[in-house]
Amino acid sequence: MADEAAIRDDLWSRTYQVGVVVRDIEKATRFYERLGIGPFVEGPSAHALERKIYGKDSPDAEVKGLITQMGPIEFELLQPVSGNSIQAEFLEKHGEGVIHLCAHTDDLDRDVAELTALGLRVISSAVLADGGKFAYFDTREVGGLILELFQTGSDWK
Repeated sequence: MADEAAIRDDLWSRTYQVGVVVRDIEKATRFYERLGIGPFVEGPSAHALERKIYGKDSPDAEVKGLITQMGPIEFELLQPVSGNSIQAEFLEKHGEGVIHLCAHTDDLDRDVAELTALGLRVISSAVLADGGKFAYFDTREVGGLILELFQTGSDWK
């Protein structure tokens, strides 16, 4: 098991994405594209299967997601559509805003084990149709920000 510093140095150095929850993804897309941010394309959120929220199956959760590159950073817009989701919870409690930072991992199961051993809790997870998967960790205690890990499948390299 790696120590806390090794996890931080290795894993979070691969942070590549900022996720923002919005009420109306089409309106948000038009706004950002008018500012020169875009074009947006569908992200992996729409392809989430086996979604779990707080460890419980949430098959009715649907979240639209659009992504674009902003230099080295991927910018993701997320709109909760139906069911229980972390994004819907965030929107209800805080309104629109930055919900997460995301880092790539080549072994989500390993990293989940290491981070839960440090006391972090997985609050949302899913497997994607292409074999990719993600996990959101409850790191909202300071700053209200969630950290996400994403392991790519065949479609999202």
